[in-house]
Amino acid sequence: MTLPFLTIRIKLISIIGFFLVPMAVLSIYNHYEILKREIDDLKGRNFSAATHVAVEVDRLITETTGVLRVLSRHPTVVACEPAAMDRLFAKLLPSYPMRLNILAADMAGNNVGSGVSSPTVHTLNYNDKEWYQRARRGAYIIGDLHVSKLFKRPAVMIAGPVMDDHSRQVGVVGIPIDLNAISKHLAVSTNRLANNTDILVLDRKGGIMMDTRSPERIGRNITDTALKCPGEVITPGFTTVCRGSDGVERIISVAKVGNHGWHALVSMPLSEARSFALLVSRKALSAALIAGLIAMFPAVRLVRSILGSLQELVAAMGEVERGNLTYKLHFSARDELETIASSFNAMAQRLRASEETLTALNAELEERVLQRTADLEAMNRELESFSYSVSHDLRAPLRHLEGFSEALLEDYADHLDENGRHCLERINGASRRLSQMIDAMLELSRLSRSDLQRERIDLGAMARDILDELHGTEPERRVSVKISDAMEAEGDARLVRVVMENLVGNAWKYSRTRQEAAIEIGTRQDGATTIYYVRDNGVGFDMAYADRLFAPFQRLHREDEFEGTGVGLATVQRIVHRHGGRLWAEAAPDNGATFFFTLGTCS
Repeated sequence: MTLPFLTIRIKLISIIGFFLVPMAVLSIYNHYEILKREIDDLKGRNFSAATHVAVEVDRLITETTGVLRVLSRHPTVVACEPAAMDRLFAKLLPSYPMRLNILAADMAGNNVGSGVSSPTVHTLNYNDKEWYQRARRGAYIIGDLHVSKLFKRPAVMIAGPVMDDHSRQVGVVGIPIDLNAISKHLAVSTNRLANNTDILVLDRKGGIMMDTRSPERIGRNITDTALKCPGEVITPGFTTVCRGSDGVERIISVAKVGNHGWHALVSMPLSEARSFALLVSRKALSAALIAGLIAMFPAVRLVRSILGSLQELVAAMGEVERGNLTYKLHFSARDELETIASSFNAMAQRLRASEETLTALNAELEERVLQRTADLEAMNRELESFSYSVSHDLRAPLRHLEGFSEALLEDYADHLDENGRHCLERINGASRRLSQMIDAMLELSRLSRSDLQRERIDLGAMARDILDELHGTEPERRVSVKISDAMEAEGDARLVRVVMENLVGNAWKYSRTRQEAAIEIGTRQDGATTIYYVRDNGVGFDMAYADRLFAPFQRLHREDEFEGTGVGLATVQRIVHRHGGRLWAEAAPDNGATFFFTLGTCS
């Protein structure tokens, strides 16, 4: 049954409003979202509390150490005057709560000063105390947990050396901090946390130094309590959720107490977060169930109405997908689906027109491509024919010029003076160089037309082969060679060898002026790109003229210094560009040169 007077928007809103299962799923999801938010909130509060405790304890230690540093320079303490020190310490002690006493000891360990008056205080000897022995060695220290002889309660001694004007140690001054008092202070400063929250301060061995909830645990190790999670390593500066040995899940946060090796630990059970999330989700789920049951029956009718129209729309889309662009869609309902049908039919008509236009354009484009390809092939053939024609036409007079100059040198050398012979030799040499330049131009022209045969290449083996050939031509040279291992590349082996022959040959040529020549061939990575390089310690060049390096027939050195046609680097650049790569150089005059290149996708 259809409902023609309802729009599809109202139908969909009705389905969403009356559908039972999504509401139930949403309620369950909401429960876990609330639980997650509560846990995240508790984690934040827990870690803030741990950080607060760490800062408070660090402030107490730092303040106490500062007092000791001042007292260690006080004339009365340096002079070791017991009565004066008693008065000084007694006057200062009330200003520093949570400290049991301020005391001083001589180098024999005897108490020579105390802020607390007691008949036995000056009979105490600290020579058997680890804190005294450590401070006696000239350092400010935080001692281990111990039970104060005088106060019979757990304490930690912070102590430091007393030095005279000649930097000689004359005693030890110390302040025992009251662990019970600090625990109470921390409990007050963190009273916004839940009552079942544990706040502890641990030493570097895991010993409990302070405990706001169970002071009787002071002196025990954290591993002996239910707060230690089996198998869990809690890292300072982080918060974790784990299950203790008593089976209770807790949020545990740990923060470093300065650089003293102590840690502040705050532990809170997860039961509070779970109870709150369960209460809220139960209410939401109950409301969803009631609303869903009431709305179930009208929702079924609405769904059937919409599904019928949607199925017809899906069938029409299938027809178009199969290429039937003449298919027409009709709806009897006066709602958004009728608008969709009109738009769908118009779209099919436009697709049909576009298909016809594209077919015509493709045919025209294919014809143009074929024509351009034929034109390009004809131009390439003409260019190749022209190149060989020019080469042949230039070589003929060159051969005559070279032949006649050699004949003159052979047959008429006796009739020529030294200047005449020199001129003929220069003519002969210029003819050979021009012939070499013609060969180089032809080779440079062929590089643009030959097809690339892509394969895996071992550049290291190729470089070693080229260097062996070069060494065979000049066996007397001393050249240090370093070639990286696993220098593999992908490209046209014939063309890449031309690149390596030019770059390695240049390194060999331009380092010949060095008594100890050095050539290095290797790679480096720039992200996913492999960069190959050839480095030498030769004559180098000025980077101000680097733009002339890769232009044909451009040279940066005179021919009487280093032979060459000036086409080698232009050839290298053209090959590298055909492989989709880059070529660049770094150098300095008389300080060698390095040529870098990459081999990308072949063009």
